[in-house]
Amino acid sequence: MNKKFLAIVTFAFLNAEENPFSVFDLDFWNYNAGIVMNFGDSYDDFTYMENRMDLNFFKNNFSAWLQYEYSDPPELGFPIKDLRKYRIEYSSGPWTLKFGDVYEVWGRGLVLAQLDDQSIDFDNSSRGYLINYQADNISVTQLSGKTINAQLGSDLRYPEFEFTHNIDATNINFDAYPFSYGVSFLQSNELHQLKPLGVMDTVDINHRLHGAYLSWYGSNMDIFAEYVDKQSKTRTYQTNFSGQEIVTLSPLKKGSAFYFNSNFYSGNWSLFFEYKKYSFDRLSPVDTDYIINNYGNRIDYQVMPILYREQNHSFLGRAAHQTNANDERGFQVELSGGLPNGFQIVSQYSHLSRNDTWTSVSPIKWDRKEVSGLLPTENFSALPYKEFYTELNGYIFDNKLQFRTAFGTNKEVPKVNRYFEGYSNSISEVWQYTDSLWYGDDWFYLDSQLVSIDTINNQIETILYQSSKSFTIPIDFTYAMNNGYSLGFGFAYQERYKNNIKRGNAGGFYNYADSAWVLNDINNPDSFINETTSNYPDQIPFQINRMISISVGKASKWALTLNYDWTNVQEIVTVDPRYNPLEALVYGDIKYFTGERNRKVSPSFTKNKWVALEFSYNISSTQRISFLYGSIQGGLVCSNGICRILQPFNDGLKLSYSAIF
Repeated sequence: MNKKFLAIVTFAFLNAEENPFSVFDLDFWNYNAGIVMNFGDSYDDFTYMENRMDLNFFKNNFSAWLQYEYSDPPELGFPIKDLRKYRIEYSSGPWTLKFGDVYEVWGRGLVLAQLDDQSIDFDNSSRGYLINYQADNISVTQLSGKTINAQLGSDLRYPEFEFTHNIDATNINFDAYPFSYGVSFLQSNELHQLKPLGVMDTVDINHRLHGAYLSWYGSNMDIFAEYVDKQSKTRTYQTNFSGQEIVTLSPLKKGSAFYFNSNFYSGNWSLFFEYKKYSFDRLSPVDTDYIINNYGNRIDYQVMPILYREQNHSFLGRAAHQTNANDERGFQVELSGGLPNGFQIVSQYSHLSRNDTWTSVSPIKWDRKEVSGLLPTENFSALPYKEFYTELNGYIFDNKLQFRTAFGTNKEVPKVNRYFEGYSNSISEVWQYTDSLWYGDDWFYLDSQLVSIDTINNQIETILYQSSKSFTIPIDFTYAMNNGYSLGFGFAYQERYKNNIKRGNAGGFYNYADSAWVLNDINNPDSFINETTSNYPDQIPFQINRMISISVGKASKWALTLNYDWTNVQEIVTVDPRYNPLEALVYGDIKYFTGERNRKVSPSFTKNKWVALEFSYNISSTQRISFLYGSIQGGLVCSNGICRILQPFNDGLKLSYSAIF
């Protein structure tokens, strides 16, 4: 039993009859519990097991929470067989005290937003204490604690890096209707790991954040604005002659962020607008390793609005933009409302870009120019992103048939390799050779003299970047019958383009001696290349994704869903290790069932296809179990602006059970 759990248990049972604060004195406490169990095993040698149990105790002014986890290994993250989380809370009058694992959200998260998202293995809670005083129109919160954040590296399932933060933070909030405003301060001493686990190389950094936010509420409108200023300094330690340790802070980085949103309401229609300008670390397009080597920028406590739509369909999610919280500006607009016959419509548009345009003076030196005004730019060197989504949903046929149809499209420049437009000087030298001797079949020169140097001024254009775009059409229907049964059908179609764009009269070779880009054809400076090539294997022009889902279920009791996902080219290349009966049934392969097919080798017609059958059953109102058999393609998954690439799951079984007691 670990020391943390032992301390809590000891506290619980000390003088249970005499101590009114005993945690497990059942005459004093109410309690409930929750269990989540996940298991997966596939034929591509990937097996995981996750078990979490939550215990909640509460009575009068006290409450407590424990979470024990036995996961070896989990689907994502480190194995754990320990008390994972605990918290004890006490409230009396205007005072609230918390000890243990604390989760807080201040404003919109520009200074502090703490969450635990197991699906992407992200947890930025702080283990320490919180004191809150709230009376009348004022609330004051003091938070201190320690956080250890894990970060994936080359291994997409097991973290390779850890960042440790020790924080002290204060938030003061005032309410004076229709206004509410607050100020925040957070200081973090971070131990930032530079090399993978086992190869220790760290840097000590001090972060200081000062923030303020304001909100206003009207009868048909509300607004919110937040600003944060951030400074980072490196901490070095020295010992003087008397043996005293001296800490020196050296300026590292300085930045700021601003966020604004507003809502307008009119009847059953609403218009939502939000704007951001995040500027913590403005690096060149080729320097994108933000987390590991470019330390001192936005930290993991800052989980800020992303200003693009977080989609709930896997196809739309795979094409999502990976936000750059250190250097990005943009806006998002969303209009939603009701149409005749009970239909609902949602339309959304967002446009983002970096805060600067960039010019590659050389392959390693880039010059930046700030984008004028407040709005994002379409210049490709600023890595722009555009997204449009519209959805129509509702009920027809006496509310028995529910439908949802949507159209989503986006366009992005995810990477710029080089971009230079201007003039470049190249040098031509004329030499005179003297004191020559005849040697062998040629002259051999003993001495030489530089006669003249000519400077040639050429107009240079060299451009190389990646461009991507996609459009997706998902359609879903669910028909509810009078006996409580329902039938569902879903179809999704997606096209994705990923291209390399190459233009100019210089092909990327740089002469460091002349400090100049080298022409494609020195004798013909006007020889330009304008080339677009696919970034998919075998020069496949674009990716086509399709998905069909068929479901049947009994309301609030059970559901059975068959998913069929296929593409013409894989992004995460995998080999189907086994041909299973579910796939043979879906493909109508009679040879499989007659024994004429080799079950250990997948036939060619199964390439780039994934079939999965999922059954879920509600044992009771508080217990649920689900089984999934088959294959899942995997791909990009984003939550709260934090993205992970989930590996495919091939020919396996997933089991999930959850219960609340």
